[in-house]
Amino acid sequence: MKKITALFLVSTGAWAQPAIAPPLLGFVEDATSLLRPAYGLAGNFILGAAISGKIVSAAYSGSVGLLKTDSSLAAFDSHGRLLASMHVAAGPALFAFSPGGTAALAYIASSTTLVEWRGNAFAPVSLNYLNSIDAPVLAIAFPTAFEASLIVQRRETVWQLELPIGAGGTFSQNALAGVNAPLLVLPSAGLVYRDAGGIVIRRTDGSEVHIAASLPAIISMQQMNQDWVQLTGLGSARFAIRTTAGREGFYRLPEQAK
Repeated sequence: MKKITALFLVSTGAWAQPAIAPPLLGFVEDATSLLRPAYGLAGNFILGAAISGKIVSAAYSGSVGLLKTDSSLAAFDSHGRLLASMHVAAGPALFAFSPGGTAALAYIASSTTLVEWRGNAFAPVSLNYLNSIDAPVLAIAFPTAFEASLIVQRRETVWQLELPIGAGGTFSQNALAGVNAPLLVLPSAGLVYRDAGGIVIRRTDGSEVHIAASLPAIISMQQMNQDWVQLTGLGSARFAIRTTAGREGFYRLPEQAK
């Protein structure tokens, strides 16, 4: 607990905001692997002071955020304040939020474990069939309190696996035709992924919005708010994807705080 608490003391006083401040758009990982709040409007972003030390993975739902260091998993609130932490295996994590954004899942690939944030504490999740998954997990989703989704790659096809949480329940799977890695599942259950021309946002009704963008060869994505996704390339290139219906867009993030 001391180690992860120290991370959140890096910027003591950083949240003393003036009476009038730009809106918080979410939290982003900067080029030095520090987690920072992003303020402003679409296309005009300002990064605030770091709320953590170096991280491996992070995501924010608009209500609560999760971050992974090399050995710890932590939850934080909209002010960047630590809520709870626990020791976990080394390596990156995948995150998913419930539709309301208050509950979340973290998948630790190196130990094939799933942890749930239940609003006030972490709890290990017993997920049926988890140990039988024999394909790389690309993303996860948290559609209901009784079910988790794992998005996996099998050869040239991306599959969505529905696994029951706890005892009982049934396993199901379906191929996601036309979907490519890397990808991210939104809390709304929509998908964000890359194609040859940029970014695709696929809604739950199957409709798609294509956003033209020149992307780095290797990218990753993480949730920075309910309607925003951070896209990170090699080096310092970082972008924000707006997924709001009718207001979709693709923007470059500042490389450092002002």
